[in-house]
Amino acid sequence: MHGIKRRQWTEELLKQKKLQDQKKISEYRDLTKTVLDKKRKEIYTLETFDLTTQVLKINPEFNSVWNYRRDIINSLRDGLAIESWEDELNFTMAQMKVFPKVYWIWNHRVWILNNYPNSPLKIWQRELVIASKVLEMDARNYHAWHYRRIIVNEIEKISGKSMDKSELEYTTLNINQNISNFSSWHQRAKLLPRMFSTDEVMDKKKFINDEVSYITNAMFTDAEDQSVWLYIKWFIKNEIVSKTLSGDEYQKMLKDLKNNILAINEDEVEFSGVQNNWCLKILIVIEDIETSLGITNTSNKTEYIEQLIEADPLRKNRYMHLLNKH
Repeated sequence: MHGIKRRQWTEELLKQKKLQDQKKISEYRDLTKTVLDKKRKEIYTLETFDLTTQVLKINPEFNSVWNYRRDIINSLRDGLAIESWEDELNFTMAQMKVFPKVYWIWNHRVWILNNYPNSPLKIWQRELVIASKVLEMDARNYHAWHYRRIIVNEIEKISGKSMDKSELEYTTLNINQNISNFSSWHQRAKLLPRMFSTDEVMDKKKFINDEVSYITNAMFTDAEDQSVWLYIKWFIKNEIVSKTLSGDEYQKMLKDLKNNILAINEDEVEFSGVQNNWCLKILIVIEDIETSLGITNTSNKTEYIEQLIEADPLRKNRYMHLLNKH
């Protein structure tokens, strides 16, 4: 790495390192053998609990040891104080900081919360704050987003109140900070249909029009970002849009969107001399929707596909297939 002096490994240093590694491997094998032997014998004690801690600090992806750890906790739970559950949350947090994308750590933390004595609302609310802080450090962490959905779902179950609106605001906040936040766009696509089906949106047409303005601004902000285009593709094809707007309103929305995309593509060609692949792809999607609606405009689909073949030769066969279907 830049600014870090590279260590010169002499033959003697390499030999010493190899011996140290061999010792660590041997110790780890002995430790895991001991733990798995005790697991088979169903020995559930504080001593075996501490042994699982040693293994998981080294290898947090050892799912069998996580399972054994939970068996031990279940066996000892009647004698465990609240502090023990807090210690377990602290242990998983320490592990997450080092290994933020290991499934088993996240799974174990959910298990702790579900089994926390009385599983009070305040514990889940505190966890939502923690999940938000984790996403502040890594807004694209899929595990953290999935974990957040679990937390929100549990808070809603306990409180009996929907958090859809606040979660939608949370996605907006994240997208405004980083338009390439695919997870936020994905979460948005999960929230909107639910909010419409439960009548959480009072003025649905206004909401749709505001969302169109929002995504239009997004695609002008970064026309190269696929997260925006994938969301636009989902949005214009979703029934919350087509069923909320009248036929004329829906057609006008598609027309306005098409004109804006054409303007973006023209700017791209003028600036860089090449077509914007995503513009062409979404223009094809819009034409397909218009065809399904019986709108008889002059079709440019063949031209768009031919331009894609030239601009994106790696996917030539895919585009040739579309061309042959057309």
